[in-house]
Amino acid sequence: MTLVLIDGHALAYRSFFALGGAALRNSRGEETGAVYGFLNTLLSIEQKYHPEHLAVAFDSAGKTFRHERFEAYKAHRPEMPEGLSRQLPVIMQALDAMGVTRLQTPGYEADDIIATLARRWSSEMPVRIVSGDKDLLQLVDDRIHVIRPGKGSVVENELDPDSLHAQLGIRPDQVIDYLALVGDTSDNVPGVRGIGEKTALELLAAFDTLDGIYAHLDEVEKAGVRKRLSEGRAAAMESRDLVRLRDDVPLAVTLPEVALPD
Repeated sequence: MTLVLIDGHALAYRSFFALGGAALRNSRGEETGAVYGFLNTLLSIEQKYHPEHLAVAFDSAGKTFRHERFEAYKAHRPEMPEGLSRQLPVIMQALDAMGVTRLQTPGYEADDIIATLARRWSSEMPVRIVSGDKDLLQLVDDRIHVIRPGKGSVVENELDPDSLHAQLGIRPDQVIDYLALVGDTSDNVPGVRGIGEKTALELLAAFDTLDGIYAHLDEVEKAGVRKRLSEGRAAAMESRDLVRLRDDVPLAVTLPEVALPD
């Protein structure tokens, strides 16, 4: 048996922009690209993985606990495009019609819902998470893999601990510290100003963790990097808290409830 957990908003956004140029419309002239891309990816996943259990998690409306910690969280993110906002309810209606469970919890993001269910049920069956967001890579282990959709709506890239390290140069347990260093512009997570991907990888290769970097700050060879790290310590620690996923979302859903209909 296999459980598939899909990051609903992430896949909807990706489908909208990936197929936006196709200008797909129905007979009433309404845009349908995001709906088509989302459902096509869903069908591709079912055909490749044949999951017995599947759920789609969506972000809840309003602020989350991360906004309480960091007021500027996601402050620079633009409003959802009107063309996508009109299609999102259609995607949800289609999931309901297909008997696919969709989940939202006020105060939490879809990633936190996915983290909670993945860690709750991975001992019972393999879990495959569908999302392009790097945050979810912190969940990867021998039982939990992340599928990152490729071009169009084709499922191309499944990351386990070895392939994640081969592609990104970090272990799953280093993902949080990596994001704490480089930040995340889409969520307005600051990271350490002036520390890019290459430098972050070099630092983690040398000192293993964020705490290890700051415990050995005087051993960082480049004076400029040392200065940026020193000045950005508070931002790094705050960023680490923001990107760490919660796996204790209060969800009453049971495994039989996310079983796909026969």
